[in-house]
Amino acid sequence: MKYLLRTFLKNCAWLMAAFVITVAGCGQDIAHSGLQLVPLSNQHSIDLNVNDVVEIMRRTGFSDEQIVEFGKKMHDGLSLSGATQLKVGDNVEAIFAVRNDCVYITTRMRGSFIYNIRTGWVNFSPQS
Repeated sequence: MKYLLRTFLKNCAWLMAAFVITVAGCGQDIAHSGLQLVPLSNQHSIDLNVNDVVEIMRRTGFSDEQIVEFGKKMHDGLSLSGATQLKVGDNVEAIFAVRNDCVYITTRMRGSFIYNIRTGWVNFSPQS
């Protein structure tokens, strides 16, 4: 029971953090919003087009303003380093890693999924 309560409270805290980040909106720099995209080393890299970057970031939960603000950094991280880590404060919220034609995405709140730049989402049905 304590585990369920602790998990519930932890999830509520993350929902509030996500709300604050979304409300922060455009014009906030990384230091003020607490949101960071950190490039990571990987053996594979990929050159995504703008639509791929937007699709990946939307599925991960970025707001439109955050996509505008951080989209280039996401693109550069995946095309130059091959992986990117999304941090909110000191916590890692998501990791994006390239292998061949796919971006493998693992998030704390939304699960894991794969985006293929040639065919789109792998085994994914959009939620209504």
